[in-house]
Amino acid sequence: MSILEKVQQWLVPKLIALKLVKQVTFSFAELTADMQIYLPFNIKFSVPNGNGLVIISHVQLTENKNGLVKAKLKGTLDIQCMGEHLYSSSIHIELLGKPIFIKEKSVIRATNVQIGQVDLADDNLMVVHNTRKIIAKLSNNILGHMWSLTVGTALGFLDNVTDMKGYIALFVNKSSHRILELHRKEIESNLITSFSNGDIEYTLKETVFDEKLFIKYGKDIVVENEGLTFRFS
Repeated sequence: MSILEKVQQWLVPKLIALKLVKQVTFSFAELTADMQIYLPFNIKFSVPNGNGLVIISHVQLTENKNGLVKAKLKGTLDIQCMGEHLYSSSIHIELLGKPIFIKEKSVIRATNVQIGQVDLADDNLMVVHNTRKIIAKLSNNILGHMWSLTVGTALGFLDNVTDMKGYIALFVNKSSHRILELHRKEIESNLITSFSNGDIEYTLKETVFDEKLFIKYGKDIVVENEGLTFRFS
């Protein structure tokens, strides 16, 4: 540790205690860059006889009105069914939330999280290549059922995604534009739950000087001037 660092660690706490340093601000550009090391994170959703996964690989933070933070999440939505890769798409999710400091736990967490726009882009309907493999794993009498479905009939399966025949029929009828509607509620619910129960939060570290100061002297967090202002008590 350099002499300058030693002086800083001795002086800054005294300035905070004397109310001469009342806050420190980090821009959203800085915070966005710092967050990337904690990525990716996954959001699971149910698929009949398979697995659904949203893999978030990029987060961008900006200021929103009313003291909220807007987070733009980018990643991939993947669906596997009966051991076959059925669907893949880029996904964009917009979140709004209010950051809070929980002093007794030394964590920063988003509260009152709301889901904004959710979009799929560059989707790749792999059913063309893999449907035959999936069909071969189903009973023979499903064939006539699937190929006779109209788009209107397929939409009826949105209320019963556990129906394996109906789910595969949705893909066979090339209703890939309905995939997001089919799974959106569960993806949103699981994402909000992850914030609510603390699965997605930041724990301040005693080994980082600025974070150690906030653990000891921190009061609250305010969203302003395209950044987060950490206020000391």
